[in-house]
Amino acid sequence: MKGRLQHLWLPVAAALGALALWQPAALYLVALAVFGLPHVMWEMAWVWPLWRDRVPRLVWVGLLAALLLQAAARLGLWFGRIDAPTAAACDAATLALALLATLGLAPRLSAGRRLLFVAVALGLPIALLWLADTPQVLGVLAMLAIAHNFTPVALAPAHARIGAWPARQVLLALFCAPLLLFATLMLLGAPSASGPMRPAELGWLQQHAPQWVDAMLPALVWAQCLHYLTVIHLMPRAIGSAWRGMPLRPFALGAGAALLAYFIADYPAARGLYAVAAGMHAWLEWPLILLALAGFASRVPDDRAKVAS
Repeated sequence: MKGRLQHLWLPVAAALGALALWQPAALYLVALAVFGLPHVMWEMAWVWPLWRDRVPRLVWVGLLAALLLQAAARLGLWFGRIDAPTAAACDAATLALALLATLGLAPRLSAGRRLLFVAVALGLPIALLWLADTPQVLGVLAMLAIAHNFTPVALAPAHARIGAWPARQVLLALFCAPLLLFATLMLLGAPSASGPMRPAELGWLQQHAPQWVDAMLPALVWAQCLHYLTVIHLMPRAIGSAWRGMPLRPFALGAGAALLAYFIADYPAARGLYAVAAGMHAWLEWPLILLALAGFASRVPDDRAKVAS
């Protein structure tokens, strides 16, 4: 039975692609409401054991401070205390602060790599801060929101495996599928993506690249569902013994159920509240990816790598 179920995620991923092509808006609404908060909590449960010993406490303090500032700004938007442009500026500024916090690891690098790392860890925040109070910041945030769906490829540890294959290779191939769908729909045409409830980043694309929107919706929804599938199912199994389960699982499931009830009662308001948690987990990923590219990638020893099931 275990062998037969080993690759069950493959038909699930394909079925999600078919649903994204057939009913993208409905799939987006259901997937976000059901799996949004659980995927945030599940990701934190496997990111922490992989990275806690590789990042000094002082750097963690800096990252946490930046994430709390972002959460405060998004809560302010949800309560109606600040407007959307101010919240967007805060988003850019807090991501800049999170990236700057990684500079605490620069002394651990060799001289040559340190210079490049410092240039990137300083250059990106400077660009974000410069864009924070300009209209262009909305485009930057939209692109980051789209790219966020593909971050598991970079977060997968070097020795993690899915089945008999390295996790990074499997995830890279998996996440190429929505890109191919987008290219195909651009060539052949796609149904209209009009409607009030759709990914927020499509609002920016509608203004600046409307010819992309219809093809982008199914591809983006599929990428988002693959992101949920990877974070909740594939990665915990791929990293092997480093995954020790979800702490406080009853609380996590209860929080997810409560937010789902809120989505059913008032979807727009619930999406605004969920954005607080979603922003914190997404803004933590980018500094970790920068550290991984710099050579601080978490590694899982071969004897702890475990075949996904």
